[in-house]
Formats: sequence, C-alpha cells, structure tokens
Amino acid sequence: MRFLRPDLAQWWLAVPLLVAMWALYRHSRQAFRRAMAVAPRFAPLSRRSTPSREIAVLVATVVASAAIVFALVRPQALLAHRVPEYERQDLVILLDRSASMRAHDIQPSRFSRATLEIRNFLRHKPEAIDRVALVGFADASVVLSYLTSDVESIFFYLDWIDGDPYPLFGTNIGAALNSAMEVIKKDNRQTRKLILVVSDGEDYGDELAKALTAVSGAGFRVNTIGVGGDDPVPIPLVDAEGRESFLRDEAGRVEMTKFSETTLRRIASVTGGRYVRSTSGSELQEAIADIVRGERKIQGWRTTSEYRDMYPVGLAVAGVAGAALWLLL
Repeated sequence: MRFLRPDLAQWWLAVPLLVAMWALYRHSRQAFRRAMAVAPRFAPLSRRSTPSREIAVLVATVVASAAIVFALVRPQALLAHRVPEYERQDLVILLDRSASMRAHDIQPSRFSRATLEIRNFLRHKPEAIDRVALVGFADASVVLSYLTSDVESIFFYLDWIDGDPYPLFGTNIGAALNSAMEVIKKDNRQTRKLILVVSDGEDYGDELAKALTAVSGAGFRVNTIGVGGDDPVPIPLVDAEGRESFLRDEAGRVEMTKFSETTLRRIASVTGGRYVRSTSGSELQEAIADIVRGERKIQGWRTTSEYRDMYPVGLAVAGVAGAALWLLL
C-alpha cells in the first residue's frame, strides 16, 4: 500500500487529542455527578448519560476521525492480477457468395446479415486473433484478402462484395477449402490457423471429399456456421437498375432454396471442428466468438499490477460512524 498525500498524516494527532478531550469531559461530568447527587429513584430518567453510551460515543468519534484522516492521506492498495496469455491465431474466413445467400429468410438477407456480423466480430475481435484472411466462394473460389492485421482492408472487401449486384450461381465448398490451404501455405509465420466457413450449406461441387482429406491430413480443424431459416424461400435477383425479381427455371417456375446443414456438419465432423446454426443472423457474431474462444490455447500467464484508491472506503466508514454518533448524541 502507498499513500499519495503522506504530508497530511500529521492529522492523526487529532485522534489522541479527541480521546484526551473525551476523558477530560467524562472526568468533569463524573465530578459534577458526585457533587450533585441524584436520588436513586430518579437515576432511570438519565439514560442518555450511561457509561456504555459514553464509551459508544468515544468509539464512534475515534472511528469517524481516523477514517477521515485515512481518506485524507489518499491510500492506494497494490492489486496483482494473473492474466492468461493465449496462443496467437490467424483466422481464415470462407464466405459463401452464391445466389442462394441472397435469400430473405434472414433479414435483410442471409449474405448481408453474415457480412454485418463478421464486421461486428472483427471490430471487437479477441486479442488472441492476430491476422484475418477472407475467401469468397460460389461455383469458384477467390482469395479476396490474404492474412492481414489490417481489419480495415477486410472491411473494404466486405463492402465491395456486399454491393456487388451480379448473382453468382453454384456452390463449391471444396474449392473454398483449397483456397484456404493456399492462403495458409503462402504464409511463413508459425501461428496457429483457424478456418471458418459461413454458408447456407448447399454444395454442388465435386472437390469436397479430396479437400477435406487434405485439410484434415494437414491437421487443420474447420469450423462451420450455417445461415438460413427452416422453410424453402425464393432466390432473389437484382437487375442493373436495382429492381428485384426471383430466379426461375426454364418452365418459368420460381426456384426455391432451402438451408441444408448436412454438408456443414460433415465438414466439422471430419476435421474435428464445430458446427453452429444461425436461424436469425443475430447469433452469428457470438457464434464466431464462441468458436474462436474454443480454439484458443493458454501458453502462459502474465502478472499485471495496479494501484486502486482506498479513500472511498475511508469516507464510507466515516459516514457510518458519523451517523452513529449523531444518533448517540
């Protein structure tokens, strides 16, 4: 413990001075009582001046004055905390950009909600996450950003694909996993890599089995988040003027899409990752955070120390003692 105002410690002398004054007062009061004796039958009428009450007044006075002086010298207590140091991780996000992700069963759409929640997560990403990469995929896969600690560059690409009006047909999650492996292989840092797939679960490619073998063989776990409601919904299309219509087949019937979690569960199961379902989109940010927390490992502990002011405690004790003194007098 340290004191910020030790120069005010001289006010402690007020405490023995108050005790001495109380002793003189009690001595003079007892002398007066001996000189002016009261008949025994009138003694109960003088309950406010009993010995126990006088002792209580002394205790309350000493406590209040000592607590005030304690607050004056501004004491600070040294507090030590043990903080875990987590292994640094890099996050590779594989984001489904297929046309079915534009469906409105999650507002404003599966894709828009996914990009919004990814942004929210990255704005408050855990300290253990060092760098982030972004891969967009539909029938083909594109590395939008390699691993970077500049979150603003990830936001730039999320804004760009969010505003892209052109529909991308087909879904090839295997190609996305291959792109993730490409991102990891091109990185020369020995940090742990965390792969996260955000999709509605549809997969029409033929590369998934081979990609899963490569990923699991390299020792990487793939975590998946499924985005979509329970009911079939139409696939919206937006023309160059911003007007929305729905995808139709050759017979003119509206094409429907339905969320499928079978593939996403399989990916997580084969690689030892986790699967999380998001039915409203609001769970996405917390789901990503839970997956990241579940993957992190403690490497050691760091001790941090800080000083905390104790004068509020002194003031609180002085207030209680002062209130007691007011009731006694």
